[in-house]
Amino acid sequence: MLEKRTGWSVYELSSRMGEDMSSIELEFRGGLAEIVLNRPGRKNALRREDWHALRQAIDSVAASDARALLVRGAGGDFCAGFDLGDVRPETTDAFAEIDQRVNPALRALRDLPVPTIAAAEGVCVGGGLGIAAACDLLVTSDTARLGAPYAAIGFLCDAGLHVFLRDTLGYQRAAWLIFTGRLLTAPEAMAFGLSCAALPAEGFVEKARALAQEVAAGPTSAFSFSKRIMRTAADPDAGLDAEALFQAQIFSGEDAAEGVEAFLGGRRPRFVGR
Repeated sequence: MLEKRTGWSVYELSSRMGEDMSSIELEFRGGLAEIVLNRPGRKNALRREDWHALRQAIDSVAASDARALLVRGAGGDFCAGFDLGDVRPETTDAFAEIDQRVNPALRALRDLPVPTIAAAEGVCVGGGLGIAAACDLLVTSDTARLGAPYAAIGFLCDAGLHVFLRDTLGYQRAAWLIFTGRLLTAPEAMAFGLSCAALPAEGFVEKARALAQEVAAGPTSAFSFSKRIMRTAADPDAGLDAEALFQAQIFSGEDAAEGVEAFLGGRRPRFVGR
């Protein structure tokens, strides 16, 4: 259920379990949507209902006029993954939990047409790294520690990380992270190619939000096509064909006309995402 907080452009996705509420918050700031993973007492580890609420939040972004999405955690951490307090190997139906709760949220995030930016500080591990890696861009704080330490508890890596890490890092580095469970610092994540920027811890959320707002102010219709090409083109020929097809569509749009007019007039363009 989506509840609007009176007087704010903030929505709280609630899924009641006794007196508990889902720990997923969704806020709209002009053209930027912001999802906050908000269980700081558990390093934002997600329970069963939280994964469902995350999917709801992403669907709400898809149905909105938002032109970019920022995903972050509360309290100085990004996300510690699945809350192991909810997991009992002898009774938990692992297939159902992953197939019906975790994977739908990650697919929705991966398929969202607008640019997605993850802002990771503190702990970003397991399913939390899966959420971050499903985004288009990952920026980190100096405090970030990122990894997939499933081997330490005898679990198979999940949350899409086999493919997300392989596609981002290549087979060797992805396998090394999965097999060793090593946590990367922010500089190491940059060197690995896992993140695109490392920002100072002081004012991190504001800096990450400013970056996301910069992306949201861009020609997001063109960005949507770029995402489709980068995610789906199987080879260079397919990419070339897709570029020609989608560029023809962009040429007839408002942003292309505005971009050319602004360039010829020596001013900054004001894109509207169409």
